[in-house]
Amino acid sequence: MLTNNDKITVSQTVALLITTMLATGILALPRHVANIAGSDGWLLVIFAGITAFASSLIVGALVKRFPQDTFIEYSQKVVGKAPGFFLGIILILYFIFLSAMSVRVFSEVMNAFMLINTPRGFIIGTMLITSAYLMRHGIEPIARTGEILLPVLVIPIFAMYLTALPRADFSELLPFLDTPAKTLAIGTVQTAYNFLGFEILLMVGPYMRSPERVMWALYFAMGFITLMYLFIVVIVFASIGVEDTRILMWPAMSIIRTIMAPGGVFERLDALALALWTIASFTTINGMYYAGTLAAAHLTGAREFKFLVTVFLPWVYLISIIPTNPLDTMRWTRLSGMAGLVTAVIIPAIILATSIVTKKGGSTS
Repeated sequence: MLTNNDKITVSQTVALLITTMLATGILALPRHVANIAGSDGWLLVIFAGITAFASSLIVGALVKRFPQDTFIEYSQKVVGKAPGFFLGIILILYFIFLSAMSVRVFSEVMNAFMLINTPRGFIIGTMLITSAYLMRHGIEPIARTGEILLPVLVIPIFAMYLTALPRADFSELLPFLDTPAKTLAIGTVQTAYNFLGFEILLMVGPYMRSPERVMWALYFAMGFITLMYLFIVVIVFASIGVEDTRILMWPAMSIIRTIMAPGGVFERLDALALALWTIASFTTINGMYYAGTLAAAHLTGAREFKFLVTVFLPWVYLISIIPTNPLDTMRWTRLSGMAGLVTAVIIPAIILATSIVTKKGGSTS
């Protein structure tokens, strides 16, 4: 099924999870939570992070219960071949669709802030071809690339937003708990899709060298992402205000354009931010696209997955160019998020509960 590069360490799993989750909606997240809960928007990040973490434990429990199988195999063992086959198709379509939306959002940001006159199709095609080249080498090079790029990505992001602290006004985070509980509850669910990415473990779980430590990987990855998202949302709120955050399409990127590096080391931090965004998008697309092609290979019983990377490439491209404008792209992204809550939470929960009742698989403890 795979090349010899088919096993990843726990640290590589953590890096793969973080780099896959990181780009999903991060630039628009402050706008999203500000529109739902105003100055309480940062609370949504915490609640959504806890919700996503609890959901990820379902996926982790499946990995521990079926350490030698992917979702394609154990779903058929638990609910039967025909229903399992249907669920496998849903999983493939979900990963392909999310890959398409990820690369489309990447192209929208690049068109808005740097490559204004570059055709969107060229940006999308270049990213997909680059990603496809890496994916054809297997899961271990993908995870190793994430492990190498993670500090390159995270450290500068924290450093850039820290430079905005001197002009931050934390009174923008007030009033506190002014949002009705019902709005916070609904907003939590609507925000949780920004934490999607952990569901790639449905496919790559058996390729961990130590699947029994999957929960540790999820603890670290989900905790890290939640703290990073919270940090960015708080800085954006405090620096440009909640009201301005509501009207900006990409507030997390817009704030970078107003920041001057200490000592004038960099004249334009937004150029550096876009370079980091390119890395984040690349690693996200790698994880989602690879999980989709791996699922298809397992579902069809193909001896190799490499040719499926090429087969799916034009379909990912065609789906990515369906939205007609940035607002349309955001609507499609929200749709993929809702699909993710079903695919990453509800379906795995049903499979896990059924496997426990029917006593199929190993222990989840």
